[in-house]
Amino acid sequence: MSAIRRRDEGGVSEVVGTILILAMTVVLFSTIVLWVTGFPTPVGRTQLDLIGRMDPIYNPSGAEIGVNITLVHHGGNPLEPTSVVLYVTSSRGGGPPQTDTLRIRLYNGLLATPNGLLDGQDTAWEVGERWAYRNYTLLSSDRVDVSIVDTQKNALLWSARMDAPPGTRPPVFVDKWADGNWATTAVDAVEASRGFYLFVSVGDPDGDLDPNSVFAMITAWYGSATLCENPLPMRDDGIFPDRVAGDEVFTLGATVCTNPPYPAMSWAGSIILLNATDRQGHQTTSRFVLEVVAPSGQTVTQTIPSALWQYIGFVQIRAGEVWVTNLNKPYSTTIQHQPYRITRLQLNGDGGPLFHLQMANHGNRTIFLDGWTVISFSAAARSSVSSMYIVQPVDPNRPANAGGIAAYPGTASNPNNFQYAQVFDIEPLDQETGGTPLILLMAAKSAFRADWPQTFVSDSYFLNILVSGMAGPVNMTYSEILARWGPSYNPLDHLNDPDPATRTQWYAQVIPFIGMTVY
Repeated sequence: MSAIRRRDEGGVSEVVGTILILAMTVVLFSTIVLWVTGFPTPVGRTQLDLIGRMDPIYNPSGAEIGVNITLVHHGGNPLEPTSVVLYVTSSRGGGPPQTDTLRIRLYNGLLATPNGLLDGQDTAWEVGERWAYRNYTLLSSDRVDVSIVDTQKNALLWSARMDAPPGTRPPVFVDKWADGNWATTAVDAVEASRGFYLFVSVGDPDGDLDPNSVFAMITAWYGSATLCENPLPMRDDGIFPDRVAGDEVFTLGATVCTNPPYPAMSWAGSIILLNATDRQGHQTTSRFVLEVVAPSGQTVTQTIPSALWQYIGFVQIRAGEVWVTNLNKPYSTTIQHQPYRITRLQLNGDGGPLFHLQMANHGNRTIFLDGWTVISFSAAARSSVSSMYIVQPVDPNRPANAGGIAAYPGTASNPNNFQYAQVFDIEPLDQETGGTPLILLMAAKSAFRADWPQTFVSDSYFLNILVSGMAGPVNMTYSEILARWGPSYNPLDHLNDPDPATRTQWYAQVIPFIGMTVY
């Protein structure tokens, strides 16, 4: 018996369904893939590692005048100038912030606030390259923040507050004052001949002040210069009223330089130089001008301010303080002639004329005379001018032309060979009275020579006086100058002193004087 085979089509539907499901799945995922690939590609995040530093800028005197900010690219992506902006935001003392907006570029030191890349050949800021920014309106004590923004990605790449490294800021003189009576809490005026105490308040932003470095120097001291020009230590020891040790108020007192006796009030206006140094070696200097009043119960009259004499000249002469003697007689002779109306015989006889000019210094600087000091005679009836130069007094008991006078020291050919034989002194307390009068002797036809006599003819003459030489330190009498520097003092050596209290200057003053009639 044979088996009968029959077609069975019962599994077709399952196969077809599976194929359809697979086709639908492929179509569906293909659609999703196409849709997803249509999304924009996300922008990659910029990786950046910077190190920032802010350093103060100081002038030669040690005062802070600005800051340097330096950023170093330590790692990450290069920064392109087309998309990156730097913002330097600053504020001082709680005031409103100020922002400086900057682009990346090569460094330009000619800008008002120089900035840019210090390294590299292009404007892309890459690893290892430095960006620098200098600003003379900022101080290291200001709050300064630097932010870097990518404008294309609209992202903040880096931000940090800038602080000066410890030890880079010098001490600061917060306040300074003098007190005439340390036993009272009030600040008392400094009285002449009564001594004084000096106080300075010193702070240091870094907290590393060296307390042994605070000292004072009295640079315009008119007494023992050897001692007082040396540094005088100031102490933060709290021995004065309202002071405690460690309060950063340093005192100077009870030294030979601040205790009486003093030479009257001639030390008024002394300049006291102050110094403070931190442990990193940063030095700060300041100055204090000492103001002095008369002692209680006394008065000091200074009727003409020193500034006025700067305009009219220090040295003055009055009409009755000129006379003529003859060279064959001692210059101290009592045989004298008034020059206003004089005969030729009185002028030219007995050896020729020797003019005496009694003058006084009403200024606040001693005047050292040189051999260019001269009196000129302009004749009214002729176009002629003759001159008589200063001579040096030697012996008042010998005839003037026989050893009584000599050529004034110095040379006409070398201006740097400054020599003097006479000095106009000052009176610091009374400029109206002025210093002790000085008599100048005028006889030589040429400067620095002993070529006399001068011959006069009948005429009317106009007399002008040229006072030539150098001006000494301000408010320092001649005796105080000698006490400080000794008899070898030469004002030319102090012409360029850095300390204005000891600095000298050239001096020349013309005085239109009198008329003289010779008949």
